[in-house]
Amino acid sequence: MTSRLIILYGIGGLSDVGRHAILAALENKSVQHITVITEHPDKLNDKNWECNCDKGHTNPFNDSANVSRLKMVSINSWKKEQPDLGMHFEGADAVISCLGHRQPGWKYPELIQQGLIAHDGNMQVIRAMDEAKVDRVVVISSFGLRTDGDVIWPHWARRIMACLFSTFQRKARDDLEAMEKMYRSSSLDYLIVKPVGIGEEKVPVGEYYLQEANGEAVGGNMAKLDVARFMVDQAVNPSFHRTSKIVGAKPGSPM
Repeated sequence: MTSRLIILYGIGGLSDVGRHAILAALENKSVQHITVITEHPDKLNDKNWECNCDKGHTNPFNDSANVSRLKMVSINSWKKEQPDLGMHFEGADAVISCLGHRQPGWKYPELIQQGLIAHDGNMQVIRAMDEAKVDRVVVISSFGLRTDGDVIWPHWARRIMACLFSTFQRKARDDLEAMEKMYRSSSLDYLIVKPVGIGEEKVPVGEYYLQEANGEAVGGNMAKLDVARFMVDQAVNPSFHRTSKIVGAKPGSPM
């Protein structure tokens, strides 16, 4: 079975997983076509995608081997309604949405200027999916948020993240929680992915582990590319439906 994917990314942190999802989708031989929708197509020209991937990155759109599989759609702002967005979703099998963010403004001041886009952007994504009759979406969010009945990450770092969300990063918390609520109340076949790790120094190893209820904590040293691989795998071959999953490195591995 061949798949047609929509991938969305923004700026930094959680959104960087979206850039890596393009590479993960190109790795997957069953993915026939990838439409990338973003406010920041120029970010693909950066050599360092704020990660520790081997040898950095080059823009995948500049590789002639990828031309037939890639399409770029640039939009002005997720804060403004995009009335023709649905037509870009037509024929897609699944969506990978990495529009969320949890970084404070001191690191990405442009986010303060533009506004956080997890809720507003994904509201438009849901509308476009409904118009194009696309059902499957894999969307990134964060550990440390308030959850009802979801598996949590049993690690001390979760308390630190929760503290940040209740103080310096309240706006990001509210944005991500509103996004999650919107997906949970929709009729879509969603998977909310909550990675642990994804620091710039994390090296991809080509594997990922899911947090089990009452199980040992998954490792917090997961690379952005490995999170992206999990998201692409779940977009192409869904095994978790209308739920959320904590994903990380091998349990017992150091931070």
